[in-house]
Amino acid sequence: MDISSQIKNYSDTILNQSTILYLEADESIRKETLSIFEKIFEKVLVGADGKEGLDLFNQHKSEIDLILTDIEMPILDGINFISKIREVDLDIPVLVVTVFNDINQLLNTIKLKITDYIVKPMQLNTTLKIMTKILEDIANQKLVEKQRNELVIYKDILDKENLVSETDLDGNITYANEIFCKISGYTQEELIGKPHNIVRHPDVSKELYKNLWETIQSKHTWKGKLKNQAKDGTTYYVQATIFPILDAEGNIEKYVGSRFLITEQEEEKHKLKKYIMHQKSQKVKHEKQLQEEFHDAVHAAKMENDEKMAKFIQGLNEQIKSLREKHTDDKGRILSLERKYKESTEKLDNMQKLYQEKVEKLHKTAIISLEKYNSFKKKNILITEKIEKSQEAIKTLQGYIDEYRKKIADLEDLIEAYEKQYGKITVR
Repeated sequence: MDISSQIKNYSDTILNQSTILYLEADESIRKETLSIFEKIFEKVLVGADGKEGLDLFNQHKSEIDLILTDIEMPILDGINFISKIREVDLDIPVLVVTVFNDINQLLNTIKLKITDYIVKPMQLNTTLKIMTKILEDIANQKLVEKQRNELVIYKDILDKENLVSETDLDGNITYANEIFCKISGYTQEELIGKPHNIVRHPDVSKELYKNLWETIQSKHTWKGKLKNQAKDGTTYYVQATIFPILDAEGNIEKYVGSRFLITEQEEEKHKLKKYIMHQKSQKVKHEKQLQEEFHDAVHAAKMENDEKMAKFIQGLNEQIKSLREKHTDDKGRILSLERKYKESTEKLDNMQKLYQEKVEKLHKTAIISLEKYNSFKKKNILITEKIEKSQEAIKTLQGYIDEYRKKIADLEDLIEAYEKQYGKITVR
């Protein structure tokens, strides 16, 4: 694959948004590599030695995403350059270009927490792949950290505003926050280890809780309204969201429930509903009374003379007028109450919707963070194993080198002894 094709392969990657600090003592290599890097990276800072690189780092450290440095450099070599960088920044990724001609040198770079090493002559495609992976891992790590921070914030908000509890796989309480304890009337000591049905209201059907458990045990989220009973027997209502927490293998570890109190709204709804029913009952009563009065008037007309009838009808008309006015007032009151009831219900529904969206976002964030954390954990294990194997290989090489040095020293001693006895050896 030619260079232009390789460059094209990295035209839409994280490298295009990154800044690299590139140090290379060899001018021809530096110029050739720079011409390629400038087409791929957003910004390239380049230097010929460690001192120049250190100056560039101090000037642009907030911009630099990655450092690629040679080891053999004038004025300030790569080892000392990296040492100076690590005094300021322990996390910035540093790639070392090496020819493997000095084992001790390589060991020193590993101690300085280098991210990876590249063997000279540097292969462009391999180098760019390594850089892409490093920067993508860092970007993902930052995303995970951001999500974890969001998770902490959301958890803090929920913990302050909602009744939060956790249970084991058998439904026994393992955690209850302060608000849960306050509303239920139990202390944490009284709740921990007890079945969660300690707050179940006897009016709630067993079928509802059966559906709840079947839902969360199948790894889904249950949402709904629950009627609970406090320690002192008082009733309180909550809008609940209950979901399972899964481990890396997808098995359920525990269950978490988050609820917000809706007792006031529920009581208001019940009062409104009761009052509306009362007003409707009164309306029926008045209509029945009006009908009875009408029948009485008809009966009286048959039994009495005209004068008495006229007075009776006049009085009846006044009663009818009064009843009609009362009927109109009752009708308006009922409509007003029904409208108020509807507004209260809509307000509660909106509160429930916003709450559930908040809890669902918290749950999704937790799942994503856990997945990415486990992924990074596996990668870190692989990197650690790679470094350990590299160190073992280096130690083995060092052992071979020490052995050959000893053999060379023994040979030199033998040659020296031979020359002392037989004279200097000449090669023809």
